[in-house]
Amino acid sequence: MDIQNIHGYSTTNFLTDGKASSQAAKSNAEQQSFLDLVASMQAKASAKRSESNAPTVASSQISSTHRLNGDYTQGFGGTYTSEKDKTASPRGFAANSSSGKGGRPVIDRTSELYEQSMELENYMVKMMLSSARKTVQKSSLLGGENDYAQEMYEDMLYDNYAEQLTKNAGFGLADAIYIELSGQRG
Repeated sequence: MDIQNIHGYSTTNFLTDGKASSQAAKSNAEQQSFLDLVASMQAKASAKRSESNAPTVASSQISSTHRLNGDYTQGFGGTYTSEKDKTASPRGFAANSSSGKGGRPVIDRTSELYEQSMELENYMVKMMLSSARKTVQKSSLLGGENDYAQEMYEDMLYDNYAEQLTKNAGFGLADAIYIELSGQRG
């Protein structure tokens, strides 16, 4: 009997067929393991859904800060923390507008409503800066006119400009929004 030729196969065919069979068996085992994992995860999810009729993710879990996903600005939470900020006078635009029902309106700058009012003012300032930015002519001295990295950096820079202007310029839009939403306007 010839060792080189057993049942019509050469010894090299035995080796290559053995490796292919081994790899196919491993692949099948990994695929089955993956399918078992997916099935167990689906079973757990189904069991959780059957335990409660409520949605699996509450809106409070999605965004407790009322910010959009991917919004990288710092926000306005914790900007005002002193006791004087709880009974502040309006400034800027709101100080020049008419007084409230009971005389001078009082603004609680530590409240969540005021933080949201500042977010809205910040959005308006971003729009203003964006419009002003469009008027600036681009120079090709620093590189390509459509450089993606430069555009991204400028977007972040102008977002931070808007945030700093909102915190420090005293436009008073957030104060006016707060007064209107809190019901102090006459």
